[in-house]
Amino acid sequence: MSTTEPVGPGRAQWGALILFAGASGAVDVLAFIALGRVFAGVMTGNLVLLGLSLTGTGDEGGPAAPLLALGGYVAGVAAVAPFSRRRPEELERHWPRTVVRWLAFEVVLLAAVAVVWGAADGAPAQPWLDVVLVAVAVAMGTQSAALARTGAAGGPGTYFTGTLTQLVVRAVGPAGERRADLGSLARLVALTAGAAVAALVYAASAPWAMAVPLLWASAALACVAVSPRPDRSTPTTATTGGAP
Repeated sequence: MSTTEPVGPGRAQWGALILFAGASGAVDVLAFIALGRVFAGVMTGNLVLLGLSLTGTGDEGGPAAPLLALGGYVAGVAAVAPFSRRRPEELERHWPRTVVRWLAFEVVLLAAVAVVWGAADGAPAQPWLDVVLVAVAVAMGTQSAALARTGAAGGPGTYFTGTLTQLVVRAVGPAGERRADLGSLARLVALTAGAAVAALVYAASAPWAMAVPLLWASAALACVAVSPRPDRSTPTTATTGGAP
């Protein structure tokens, strides 16, 4: 079937989605090991940790860290949501310009965090530790909300349980519906790789650790910021599927 707007991400968008998954993994592992044993982008986990902290039975400390992460994430989402609508003239396969601008804001915010983190020798004292936690949570909220506005040309930015579920369903579902979802697999691999690299850098040289998510996110932004925009007058063939 031919349409004027392809379905699903283009190659540049797939590259960005995979790289943003790596940034998410890197931020979350650093938040967990260095910012209060909470997550910057996985709010389900933070709600569980908040519930645990309220019982006084765990060893993870009080509710302050999960509440700060939750608050920062919500603030990031709330800031993006009203301003990231797709314009009628923008092709479905390409991300709206406002989305790209918000993702650029995320990169700037991560860069500021990396500078503060490095200046503190990888171990900021209070209240800067809380400031960093809120900042990276805002960055992840921004990323999630921006990518949620990309429609069929995007995907999740920080939460991947649904991605894993779809990957398994598509792989082992009814015989006539089985297919390889290489795009989802690549995002899950990038998420794990981002976390592993950030943890290794933190162990080797803590002041440089926050540069890891910055590099992943910067590379992701570059994918969509420099990708050419097609001629809107040229019909293209619709594509489906989960692989780039």
